[in-house]
Amino acid sequence: MATQNKIHDFVVVLKNKHLGTIETTGLLLVILMNILFTTSLYWNPDDTGTWFFLICSLLILIGTFFDKKKHKHIRYSTLLIVGGIGLINSTFIPFFIGLLYIVSGIMEKYMIAKKEFGFSQEGIIENGILGRKIRWEELSNVIIKDQLLTIDFKNNKLIQIETDDEEDDEYEVDDDEFNTYCRNRLVHKE
Repeated sequence: MATQNKIHDFVVVLKNKHLGTIETTGLLLVILMNILFTTSLYWNPDDTGTWFFLICSLLILIGTFFDKKKHKHIRYSTLLIVGGIGLINSTFIPFFIGLLYIVSGIMEKYMIAKKEFGFSQEGIIENGILGRKIRWEELSNVIIKDQLLTIDFKNNKLIQIETDDEEDDEYEVDDDEFNTYCRNRLVHKE
């Protein structure tokens, strides 16, 4: 199990509670994007580039809805990036709007990524852009109970985050085994 190119004894995947909001926002952006393409084509119906990107975005959108029927989380990042390039190439739409769509597509990839904590002999590493390393010496307790990861610091700071064990069997963490591991790490560091 690896996160940030380091091997960890345990990786705990956390639940992302914002997936529904991100999905809805992506859908609204895609609808707005198609309205912009249609408006651009109204003013310049001979723009083959805009036609091309409109058709591409609609095909990608159809594929996305097939993923929804398979009960997969919908990701609009590819669609937003392709649409952003199309909006930049449009003669009617201002350049910065296409650029905002590209940035939105890139940001969506980071926002839907699963947050993980990697546990090793050296400490705990949180993945992500602003990931941090927590040393065992800073902690008084670490436990998973009822799908809730609790990290209790000696300075009375407390982190409690819901875990997501339904995503991948590779990351399945047995609570008792994990809690014993953490208890042993804390005992050895005192």
